[in-house]
Amino acid sequence: MRGWIGIILFALLCGCESFVDVEIPGGYQSRLVVTSHFSPDSLWRLQVGKSVPLRDNAKPNDLMVSNAHVIIIGEGHFRDTLQQIDHGVYQTIHDHRPISGMTYEVQVNADGFPMAEASSQVPSLESELLEIETISRKNSSTADRFRLRFRLADQPGKNYYRLGLYQATPFCMDETGSVWIEDDPSYSVDYDWLFFQSDSPSFHVYIEAVDDPTIPDVEEDFGPAFFSDQLFEATAKEFEITFEPMIFESIRPYFMLVLTALSNESFAYERSLELHDIFLTTPNILQTDNRLTVYTNIQNGLGIFAGYTSDRYWFDTEGNEWQEDVRGIGEGELLPCQ
Repeated sequence: MRGWIGIILFALLCGCESFVDVEIPGGYQSRLVVTSHFSPDSLWRLQVGKSVPLRDNAKPNDLMVSNAHVIIIGEGHFRDTLQQIDHGVYQTIHDHRPISGMTYEVQVNADGFPMAEASSQVPSLESELLEIETISRKNSSTADRFRLRFRLADQPGKNYYRLGLYQATPFCMDETGSVWIEDDPSYSVDYDWLFFQSDSPSFHVYIEAVDDPTIPDVEEDFGPAFFSDQLFEATAKEFEITFEPMIFESIRPYFMLVLTALSNESFAYERSLELHDIFLTTPNILQTDNRLTVYTNIQNGLGIFAGYTSDRYWFDTEGNEWQEDVRGIGEGELLPCQ
């Protein structure tokens, strides 16, 4: 539930979106599909696959590319050749991590393909959790409501952000493999989205509504909130959100606030995924006859190479900081639901 998931699905989506159901003179030319969402929180890691015609029935494992030559190039003469650690998955062997504020380039070579390359920045991010306080209780049988304030120091230039609030939650798995929230002290604890409210005019429920006033936000609860610095560029801005926690007998309320600065490439990619899904389900909403494609910044290839930076804050209802390892968040296997 944490981090970026479904990388293979994203890669396949990017590949499929470049194909149309027509005869291509000279036959179809497969291209490399490069996927990497990178941040200072993780080692350099990248996945390399290949695109296939839309009607090809290749298995997912057959789409991965081994023996590629992957190079990361950064400012200050930084250079790292990633090594394959799994089929089509490449990672640094030098404990190298992206550095906030720096721009990086990737070059991927593999036999039978043109060199794929891209660049993206790891955005700078400066934020501070200011306060959390109880603001109301409807009656003794309902949960308290809380107000949270934080400050964001926006950097010069166009910047995009995502704000997510999570609560430590007990989970179990039923016989079909579905994961459920169940209040039992024996079940594994991980994070679940917690909806919040805010009157900030910058916040949007849907990422596709950011910078596009023609797409309405029809919901009032954020989970998460997407926004740009259009109303506060290059200034320090305070934000306020309110929320009501989920109540469990097996675990006290523990929260994690995650503020993420998205690179332009990361924002464009996430936004295109949402627009693509909307077009497939209800195309008339977008009032376009054009097939929407998933954004890619890979030259001579497909996929995404995009940086992001996240600040995380762990707190309880009194505003006290807590640690994930002490509470066992994300540890252990999911137990069967009773």
